[in-house]
Amino acid sequence: MSRLLRPSALAAATLLPLVLTACGSSAAGDSSSSRANPGTLTMAIIPSEDASSTAQHYKPLVKLIEDETGKKVVLQKATNYAAVIEAQRAHKAQIAVYGPLSYVVAKKSGVGVEPIARQLLTKGGTPGYWSYGITRGGNKDISGLSDFKGHKVCFVDENSTSGYLYPRAGLKKAGLKDGSYTKVMAGGHDASALSVAHGDCDAGFADNTMVDKLLIQKGKLKKGDLKVVWKSPLIPSSPVGVSTDLSGKLRRQLTDVFTKKANADYLKSKGYCEGDGCFIYGYWGYVPTKDSDYKTVRDVCATTGDPQCKAGS
Repeated sequence: MSRLLRPSALAAATLLPLVLTACGSSAAGDSSSSRANPGTLTMAIIPSEDASSTAQHYKPLVKLIEDETGKKVVLQKATNYAAVIEAQRAHKAQIAVYGPLSYVVAKKSGVGVEPIARQLLTKGGTPGYWSYGITRGGNKDISGLSDFKGHKVCFVDENSTSGYLYPRAGLKKAGLKDGSYTKVMAGGHDASALSVAHGDCDAGFADNTMVDKLLIQKGKLKKGDLKVVWKSPLIPSSPVGVSTDLSGKLRRQLTDVFTKKANADYLKSKGYCEGDGCFIYGYWGYVPTKDSDYKTVRDVCATTGDPQCKAGS
C-alpha cells in the first residue's frame, strides 16, 4: 500500500502520542478537583495532516489559550477519530476538536462533552463546509458518484463526516451498494486527496478546504490535479468540545477564548501570527454552537443506518 495511505510517522515536539491504555496514573485515581481545574489542558485533534503540519496550524491557538487561561496546553494529534472520542471518555483530553459525526457519536455514547464553538471558514460566512467526491483531473471515465462503481475509492475514516458519512449517503442515493466499489481508508483528508491525485485510488472523498486551498497552498497539489465530481449538502462545521469534568468557570473561559478571540483578525492584531498563518486549517475562526446544530448529521445517520453512527461505536 502506498505510504500516502498510512498515517504519518512524523512526530512534532509539541505533539505527544495519544495513549489511551491504562498506563501511568489512571483516570479513576484523579480527584474531581484536579479534573475541574487542571494545571495542564490536553487538546486532542482529529487526523487531517501529519503531526508537524498540525502543530504549525494550531501553534497560535495553543499560545492564545495558554495566555488567557494561565494553563499549559498540550496538543495531541489522534491516530483516528475514535481516539479523540476515547480520549475524552477516559478523561485524558479536556479539549477536543471533533468532526461533526465523531461529536455526535461521542455525545450519544455518553461521553461528558459540551460543544462550545464551531469553525467558521470566512468572517461573516455560514459555519459549514462540504464533502467533495473527487477523481484525477482529466479522468473522463468518472463524472459522478454512479461512476465510482467497480473502482477503488478512498475514504478518510469511518468516523469522518465529510470523509465517510456524507459520501456514503451520496453513494447510496446514486444507487451504489456495498461491494460495488472497493473501500480504502486513507486516514486523513490530505492522504485521501493525494492518493487520488497519485493514482493509488481511482476516486475518493475529502473536505473542500483540503482540496481547494490547503494542499495547493502547500504545493502538494496544483489546480487541475483533481476534478470535483460531487459536492455534498452543507455540513455543520466541526465543533470544539470541552470536558464536563472542567469547572463551569473554566468552561466559560474557554468558550470566550474560542468564540471571541480565536480568529484570524484577533490573533494577527495581537502578534500571535502573520498572514495565512493566522487561519487555523484555512478557517478564519470560531462561532458559538450548541448540540442542536448537529441535528442534520443525526438525520444523515438515520438515513444511512451506518453502524458507526450508533452509540458506543
